[in-house]
Amino acid sequence: MRNIGLVLSFVLSCLLTPLYTQAEIKWHNPQTQDVSVINGQAWPDALKGTYQRIPESQHGIVPDYVWGNSLHSAGLNIKFYSNAPEIRVRYTVAGSFNMPHMPSTGVSGVDLYATDGNGVTNICTGKYSFKDTIAFTYSGLTYKNMHNRGSEYTLFLPPFNRVTWMEIGVPDGNEFAFIPRIEEKPIVVYGTSITHGGCASRPGMIWTNIVHRNLRTPVINLGFSGSGRLDSSVFVLLSTIDAKLFIIDCIPNMVNDRTALIVKRMVDGVKILRSKSNAPILIVEHDGYAGEFTSQQEADRYKNSNIECKKAYEAL
Repeated sequence: MRNIGLVLSFVLSCLLTPLYTQAEIKWHNPQTQDVSVINGQAWPDALKGTYQRIPESQHGIVPDYVWGNSLHSAGLNIKFYSNAPEIRVRYTVAGSFNMPHMPSTGVSGVDLYATDGNGVTNICTGKYSFKDTIAFTYSGLTYKNMHNRGSEYTLFLPPFNRVTWMEIGVPDGNEFAFIPRIEEKPIVVYGTSITHGGCASRPGMIWTNIVHRNLRTPVINLGFSGSGRLDSSVFVLLSTIDAKLFIIDCIPNMVNDRTALIVKRMVDGVKILRSKSNAPILIVEHDGYAGEFTSQQEADRYKNSNIECKKAYEAL
């Protein structure tokens, strides 16, 4: 009987432990805060309650191929303070977890970075599970050179998926506080899949997110996979942003039959920006294809587009 009692006690312990652990976690929803805590949205008031990048009012104004991509949370991040030994993130997405050429961690994952009291930023590594509710768990977190609120954390959101719901949890009794969105003028990037995040293995390795971490300045990621085509409606939307710098990186989507459109679209687009803003405008050329050294056709494709880009620059 004693052995049976021990077995039953062990079984009950195993069954109840997950419930006890779950009850210890206090969850926080970024969308239910009194102030906006989502960084990377150029129009926070119009985008309240969402993790998308372009307001609903633009649906039907910007091209459909831009609109669909704008629902993805590329470049968005959430900052918070915590001294917890464990941080959990759970959320749901509307699309497929991965693509044939890009893993789930890159398409639908999140990335967590910690900044200590000396301003040094490092990545946090954890375990993850891609199910109906995606879960990331960062355990064994320790704190060096920390201030009284713990580390400043930055959570980068999925680049190629639409986040429909998200919560961040820490064990009850530990410090947790969202940091309001950064209000200073942003760097605004209008580009292609390269800006959007293709094909980073993790969200933190998207180049706009690297710039954000290194410069500690807001960056608005308006990269649209296959869809950075110098559209006038997008330039009109960009012109409403009070930016410190505009970066136009669309040439990789302006090859082949679109090459002939570059000069007019680039000149017209820059003039739209300049009519509303005196911020610097950086026009980026195509940086080439991996196969250009084994295929002259690949080399010619991007070089011809860069010739037209240079013409647009000279015209401006």
